[in-house]
Amino acid sequence: MYIYYDSGFFGYGPEGTFRPYTMMHFIPILITVGLLVIVWFKREKLREWKGERHFRFILSFAMFAMEFGFFCWLLYVGDTSGNYLMMSKLPLHVCDMGLICCMYMVPSKNRTLFGINFFVTLFGATLACIIPQTVLTNADPTHFRYYQYFGEHLIPIFGTVYMIIVHKMRPRYRDIWISVAVLAAMTVPSFFLNDAFPGSDYMFLKLNIPFMPENQYLRAIIYSALLVIIFHLLWAVWQLILRIGSKQKETDKADD
Repeated sequence: MYIYYDSGFFGYGPEGTFRPYTMMHFIPILITVGLLVIVWFKREKLREWKGERHFRFILSFAMFAMEFGFFCWLLYVGDTSGNYLMMSKLPLHVCDMGLICCMYMVPSKNRTLFGINFFVTLFGATLACIIPQTVLTNADPTHFRYYQYFGEHLIPIFGTVYMIIVHKMRPRYRDIWISVAVLAAMTVPSFFLNDAFPGSDYMFLKLNIPFMPENQYLRAIIYSALLVIIFHLLWAVWQLILRIGSKQKETDKADD
C-alpha cells in the first residue's frame, strides 16, 4: 500500500492556514504587476533583445513546471477530497487548459491560442487569484502548494499580457466563440468524470456556489451563458482601451 506524506514543505498545513486578503495573498500578485510594469517600460528593448525568444521558451518551461509539479506533489501528499484517486485530478479545469494553451502560445505566437488565453486566462486565472480561498485553504508561504498555486495562475497571466505588450498580439472577436466552444468541449467529459469518480469537480460543476443549481447539466448551461456575457464585456473593455490609445496617439501627433 502506498504511503502518502503530508507534513513539511511539500505537505499540508491545517485548514485555514491560507489567509485571503492578507500580505501572503497580495505579494505574488503585486510582484506580477510590478514585472508587467517593467515589461511595459522596456517593451522596445525587449523586442530587439537577441535573447527574447529564449526568454519565451524559459517562460513556457516555467508553466510546464507548475503543471507537472502539481501532479508530482499529488503523488507525494495524496488528496483527500478526491479519495486519493488521480482520476479526480486530471488537467480538465479552466485554468489548466489556459496554462497548457499559454505554454504553447508563448514560444509559437499562435494567434488562436492567444485568443483563447486572452479570454479564458485573463478571466479564469485572474478570478482564481482574486478568490484563491475556494481551493487554497491549507497552504501558506511555508508550503510548496502556495507557490505552485500562484505560479500556475500568475505565470500564464504574465505570459498573455507580455505577448500583448511586447509582440502586439491582439484578440479577434471570433476568439470569444472559439473559447466558449473549447470550454464546452471540456465540459462533456467532465459530466462523466464527476459522476464516475467521487470527489471530482471538473469545470466546477459541483462547487458549492450560492444560488446555483446542484444539477451539473443545468449549471453548465448557466456557466455557458455567463461566459458569453463576460467574454463580450472583456471584448468591450479591450475595444475601449484601443480607442483611448488611438486618441492618445492622435493627440501626441498633433502636439508634435
